[in-house]
Amino acid sequence: MAVSDQLAERFRANQELLVGARDRLRAAVEAGTASDDERRRLDTVDKLLVPVKATTVDADGNVVEVERPRQFLKVDPDGKGRAVEVLGDLEHAKHLAVVVPGMGNSLDTFPGQSDRGELIRQEAGPDSAVVVWFDYDSPQGLEEAASKEGAIEGGPRLAECLDELEELKDDDADVTVVAHSYGTDVAAEAVMECGARPARLVLTGSPGIEKYVDEAADFVQPPTRLFTERAPGDYVSYSEWHGPDPATFPDAIRMATADPHGQDPVSVHWHNEYYRQNSEALRNVGRVVRDDLKAVTTTDTSRGEETKLGWAVPLNKLSHAVSTLYNKITGGQRHGVELGDGMSGGGRREGRDGAAAAFDGVAALSGTSVASATSAVARVKATIASRGERSEGRRR
Repeated sequence: MAVSDQLAERFRANQELLVGARDRLRAAVEAGTASDDERRRLDTVDKLLVPVKATTVDADGNVVEVERPRQFLKVDPDGKGRAVEVLGDLEHAKHLAVVVPGMGNSLDTFPGQSDRGELIRQEAGPDSAVVVWFDYDSPQGLEEAASKEGAIEGGPRLAECLDELEELKDDDADVTVVAHSYGTDVAAEAVMECGARPARLVLTGSPGIEKYVDEAADFVQPPTRLFTERAPGDYVSYSEWHGPDPATFPDAIRMATADPHGQDPVSVHWHNEYYRQNSEALRNVGRVVRDDLKAVTTTDTSRGEETKLGWAVPLNKLSHAVSTLYNKITGGQRHGVELGDGMSGGGRREGRDGAAAAFDGVAALSGTSVASATSAVARVKATIASRGERSEGRRR
């Protein structure tokens, strides 16, 4: 079967799956038996069934606008949900980006991730297509995000998707994986443990890959090239919870998130603004996707230079201490589920609560007030000291 026929069949089958889910959910709503989650999922499915506008060439050679169903390679409307959507012409594009979202995602947040993918596609240019890949159990809270388990389980599925795309895309098309936050850990698993070899790997706002990984050569192999972004005030990157920040790797290309000439119409700060339209951060992602590497702008600012009064430096040190405590309590396992030091289940629970409280304190730094940041760090210190004493008591 030709690739075009394979894709058409996949898209049609997943469209029918969504229609079936919509009909079931709508029937439950009309019968008055639908839960709040089912009502919310119906809203999501309705959005995913709205046709998108595209352009094509008619029989007379004129470019015309048409409507077509959205293109899903995979969709699962049940539970948290899963989706893998194609934006653009996968079969003929010369540059393909695979977008991997981070924590807090489900099918109900997927429309927002699809919008992000569309911004990347527009920035990359007309010869580009984007696959928005959400096919893993995204951590739904800070405690889950403290563990590598979701990434370890999701990495093989991402690698499998990349292998499949090799068969569906143009033979000469290159592939760039663009991952954000916890998604950078998923992408790293696909590369390190599963042998995925995209042409380029972009990591934005990463909490780190592994404790022992402190340079690109530790986990990407040729021909893959590593590009990173860290925005001023990105508390997740500053935390280095899962390992050294890839933006500090000496052999990675760290892209600027602000125009070096100060001409940015849009500023990028904190953790969730890397893909803002008209920002230098998004422009650089687009340049990498379309292989316009000479146009990429770079930076080498330090944590202290990026934050008022340098609060990023003590945050980084505190997070290292908390992360060490977390790893000790969970037995130092990558899955974060095994016990260590003969600790009882209750001790493990206290330790994980302490680590989660620390992560929550880090997240609280998303505001612009230095005083608030200092207060948040103080609360984290007090919480960890208290929880640590109780855990130590259980060991004894």
